[in-house]
Amino acid sequence: MNLNGISVAFSWLLTATLFNPCAGAVKSPFATVSMRVFADLLKIPLSPPEVTATVLGTKEEEGLVIEDVSWSSTDNERVPAYVVRPAKASGRLAAVICLHGSSTNREANVTRQYGIGQWTRYRDKQSFSTLLGWAREMSRRGYLTLSLTQRGLDSRLPSTEDRAKDMLVHGRNVMGAIVYEIRQAITYLQQRQDVDPDRIGMTGISFGGITTFYTWLVDNRIAAIAPVCGGVGSVEEFIRHGARSYHGIYWWIPDMLTKGDQGEFAAAMAPRPLMLWAPRNDIGMPNEGVDRFLDAVLPAYKQAGAESNLVVYRPPGEHALTPEAFEAVVQFFDRFIKPR
Repeated sequence: MNLNGISVAFSWLLTATLFNPCAGAVKSPFATVSMRVFADLLKIPLSPPEVTATVLGTKEEEGLVIEDVSWSSTDNERVPAYVVRPAKASGRLAAVICLHGSSTNREANVTRQYGIGQWTRYRDKQSFSTLLGWAREMSRRGYLTLSLTQRGLDSRLPSTEDRAKDMLVHGRNVMGAIVYEIRQAITYLQQRQDVDPDRIGMTGISFGGITTFYTWLVDNRIAAIAPVCGGVGSVEEFIRHGARSYHGIYWWIPDMLTKGDQGEFAAAMAPRPLMLWAPRNDIGMPNEGVDRFLDAVLPAYKQAGAESNLVVYRPPGEHALTPEAFEAVVQFFDRFIKPR
């Protein structure tokens, strides 16, 4: 594959010669090209979006301050989010945007109790088992966290499937609209006086994992990401080895493989810290795709002198945010964005 005529091999050369092997902003001309190409695929501007957020309410619970926040986005949408921070923290904090999966929402991220519990999906009657309160738990560990309910999920109707039909005929796509709102969250966090603007990380499970990854590909304001079971690997290998009906239309970005696969775009982002949690039996990311992703990305990080910035877990198990995955995410952010 190539991006606007620039070969992947040349991207690794640029990585080796032009990147600073420390976490920080992208410095490579190839990375800038890659980000622009991916923003064009998402049908969104590459420049950071503006935002004016409103705090609707604030409360303090168990040593944490919880703010109910919202802002205006495209299509006259209001984006609902919770910001949680330690009540007694001083100075600017590292911040983490926490993105839920397709069956939960911002409320599930910030429940009082942290751990495996029962949750009922919006409009469903049957509950299911999932990890609850993980964003609040991250705030207990010293981070300011922001959890937003993503467009097309939960009560933010219409669904991603219905939205996509309207957007596609108008030259847009639903992943671009979702990423745009997440990028607004980055802008908002950088506006806050209690956030270190250079220490913003992002993580998410499943739907939130892939939106984390794709936001990272177009926004160098993110210092580090840790997608969990996010369908990250290879679109081409997923077509060959995966169940095509598993991922909704949000996952399928029009024309993407004419420009590059996931690993090739990620290689251009080296040496920015990246953690991948990819269980061996995850239906959303076949092993063949993860192998191909690493074949593209690992050489880029090696040539940047930053192999340790790429952290990959491939444990036995299926598609789930587990306590073990959460602890790996916290350790990753403690290493790369938390002030020492």
